[in-house]
Amino acid sequence: MRRSLPILPATAAWLVSLLPLGSLRAHVHVQVGYAAEALDLHVLDYESGRFTAAEYPFYVAIAARQPVPADPRFEPLLGPSGGSAWILPQNEVEGLLNLGLGTSGIPAGLFAADRIRLTLERMEGPGRFSLFTTSAFGAPTAHMTTADGIDPTRDFIVIPAVNGHIHVNWAFTQPGTYNIDFTAIGSLAATGQTLRSLPTRYTFLVEGPEAPTLRAPRILPDSRIELPVRATLGARVRIQSSDDLLGWTHVAETIGTGADVPVVLPASNQPQTFFRAVID
Repeated sequence: MRRSLPILPATAAWLVSLLPLGSLRAHVHVQVGYAAEALDLHVLDYESGRFTAAEYPFYVAIAARQPVPADPRFEPLLGPSGGSAWILPQNEVEGLLNLGLGTSGIPAGLFAADRIRLTLERMEGPGRFSLFTTSAFGAPTAHMTTADGIDPTRDFIVIPAVNGHIHVNWAFTQPGTYNIDFTAIGSLAATGQTLRSLPTRYTFLVEGPEAPTLRAPRILPDSRIELPVRATLGARVRIQSSDDLLGWTHVAETIGTGADVPVVLPASNQPQTFFRAVID
C-alpha cells in the first residue's frame, strides 16, 4: 500500500500584519525636548515633523534579522552565537528604519557639561532588548541591556544637550511587540537641580519570518522522501514528523532561500506520516 504523507500547516514565531503609517521613514529620532523649564520625550521624523511616542510605533523589518556574531563580547547583548537578533543599525541601511537619538530646544550651558542622560526604566517584550554602539573596528559598547535586569543607574546613554544627534544599534532577540519606557534626565549647571521628563513609552514592532510553505512530497526510488520547503531568506526551518499527531520528531532542517528547497527525509515504514515546519 502506498504511504500517505499529509502535510500540516507550517508555523512561524510571529508575523507583523499591519505596517504603522510613517514607521519606515529614512531618518527618525527618539528626541529630548525642553520647554517651559521641563524636559520631554517625543519622536522627531525628519520628513514629517514631531509626534508623540504613542502616535509613532517603530517598525523593525525582517530584513533587520541577522546571525549573532561568533564573538563573546556580543553575547551579553544578543545571546549566544548561532542564534538570531533583529538590529536597527547605527549606520544607515536601505530598507531599515534609521533610528537615532537627539535633543532640541536646549540652550547651551543650561545643563552640566551640556549633557543629557536617556535612561531605560522598563521593558515589556518577548525577548531581550539592548542598545549599544560599535567602534570603527566593530567592538561593541553596551549602554542598555535587559539581559541582567533593568537598573536606570546603569542602563543609560549620554546625549549632547545642545543639538544632540547620535546613532546607536537597537537590538531585539525575538520577534514581537516591545514596549520600552525611557526617561530623560539632566542636572542644571547653575543649581545642580535634577530635571526629569515623564517616563515615556515607545513601541517597537519586530517582524518575524513568514510561515514556511511545505509542497507535496514525493517518494524517491530508494524510499526516502523529498519534501520541498519554501521559507523566508535566512530563516532556519526545522522539519518534524509524526505518525499520530501527538509526538513530533525532528528529522531535518534547512535555511530559507525565498524559493523551494528540496529536503530529503529518511524513509518511513509507517502507513501514514505527517510533517510540519517550525521556524525558530
